[in-house]
Amino acid sequence: MDAFMQAAIDEARRGLGEGGIPIGSVLVHDGRIIGRGHNRRVQEGSAILHGEMDAIENAGRHPAAVYRASTVYTTLSPCAMCSGTILLYGIRPSWARRRCCARAASRSWCCRMPPAAS
Repeated sequence: MDAFMQAAIDEARRGLGEGGIPIGSVLVHDGRIIGRGHNRRVQEGSAILHGEMDAIENAGRHPAAVYRASTVYTTLSPCAMCSGTILLYGIRPSWARRRCCARAASRSWCCRMPPAAS
């Protein structure tokens, strides 16, 4: 598995461990992660803290050229808000190419994540 997608999966696990929705994301520039995030809507009571938004926010401020030369890795296809942000910043997308469902109420989900590395 790609190391950056694995990092996004690790972020999703982190979110799940916090009692949130297991969606993770990382922003990569020049072969290194500049921002990590996971869905924190439940934890923070936020309408907009999706995994992608959290990763972009955590990357901090960069020149526009950095975002245009970056790739976002996320464990679920982005929603309209996150897709719009990715397009606005000119970030290249890369996400798990499968449909997933996250059921926050039961803390169960249909994605089959690989087991955590030992």
